[in-house]
Amino acid sequence: MRKETIKHFFAAGLLTAMTTVALSAHAWPLWDSFKAVNIDKSYRVIDYSDARAITTSEGQSYAMFFALVANDRATFDKLLEWTEKNLAKGDITKNLPSWLWGKTNQGWGIIDSNNATDSDLWIAYDLLEAARIWNAPEYAAKAHAMMELLKRDVRDVENLGKVMLPGGRGFDHATHVTLNPSYYPVFILRRLALEDPYWKDVAEGTVRALVRTAPAGFSPDWAKIDKTGKLIAPEGDDYVLGSYNSIRVYLWTGMLSPDDPAYDVLMRLFNPMIKLTEQMNMPPEKVNILTGAANQAGSPGFGACLLEMLRGTKTADFIRTVIASEPIIGENYYRNVLMLYGAGFDEGLYRFDRDGKLEISKAPQQLRLERAAAQARADKQAAAKEKEHSQAAADASEAQEPIADSEEAAQKKSEESPAQQADADKPGKTAAAAAAPTPAQEAPAAKDNGGNAK
Repeated sequence: MRKETIKHFFAAGLLTAMTTVALSAHAWPLWDSFKAVNIDKSYRVIDYSDARAITTSEGQSYAMFFALVANDRATFDKLLEWTEKNLAKGDITKNLPSWLWGKTNQGWGIIDSNNATDSDLWIAYDLLEAARIWNAPEYAAKAHAMMELLKRDVRDVENLGKVMLPGGRGFDHATHVTLNPSYYPVFILRRLALEDPYWKDVAEGTVRALVRTAPAGFSPDWAKIDKTGKLIAPEGDDYVLGSYNSIRVYLWTGMLSPDDPAYDVLMRLFNPMIKLTEQMNMPPEKVNILTGAANQAGSPGFGACLLEMLRGTKTADFIRTVIASEPIIGENYYRNVLMLYGAGFDEGLYRFDRDGKLEISKAPQQLRLERAAAQARADKQAAAKEKEHSQAAADASEAQEPIADSEEAAQKKSEESPAQQADADKPGKTAAAAAAPTPAQEAPAAKDNGGNAK
């Protein structure tokens, strides 16, 4: 089959397949792949990169969100059930989930009972939106109870406002509080504020904290704020570097509604990170938050986190290509979830409005179809050019054939004996006769045959 025909066949088949997938309003191949490799039969999300086959409350909360976007209520309920039973002592309305579960010396169970407020916020959000989207008020009751429990982890810092600690223990000190900027998606706090005005002040304090902890436009993994609201000078890699934690700050920022009053503020703030990503063609794995010095390009998951902030650029196109070729495997749990968030948002599967409410696309595959069609057009143009070049090369080759034949004839003639040439040049001499060997030419052949000439 000709190469251009293969290309056209592939493009047509791809478009047909994509159209079929689009008939299901909530089809999401990445989610299906993630479920197959990172969620077991008990509906716990497993990070296989850790020898303890750990499950985090974060992983459960993220998977619940993906199930909500995919309209996969059965999986949503089973994820919630496992989380409540194994991480929240059977009742999430009374106990915030422990953040780490896995294999211990005593068997399987909780490894660290401290809660992680990022996952707590996500679970409360998932429940609120599940109640609204699926018209199931029982979810909202659980969400409201969690929101009350989470208030215990909020601190009112002078000259900063209300901010949330990363967990219930170990982050409130006599001289300062420790924050993790990636833990607090502003759109989640906006949504909680619709239920309880208390969270409006937390949202405003969080925006101030995001600005204050990134003086050079790069967010740190961790930050210390003294009791007067000032950023304590970064010291140690956890506070000087932005890496696996802080990459989510850019992800959540890009997901904000452009109508959110914090959107323009944060987009301007993180412009240095956008520029650095364009220079490297991928976000850095680690960046010094004071100098902007970077070590190397991060994973495709890191790229997914900057997709929305890079929209309309060649870098964004490159990252999409990288993500499309990246396999979903169990050992890459964190990379996988980042790609689901970033690529799903980039493809238009979901959005957040100004109040943080989730908007699920009625045709989530439309953008993917448009890109497939664009790729098919590009392939068709490339095939046409290739055919044009091949034809030009063939024409050039045919034009050279008479010259080559003439040169070959001249070469043969130069190798003939003078007698042959003279004989061949006689009028009426046939080509066959001219090419016939003379007795003198046959003699060496007889000699080569063992020297026994007959």
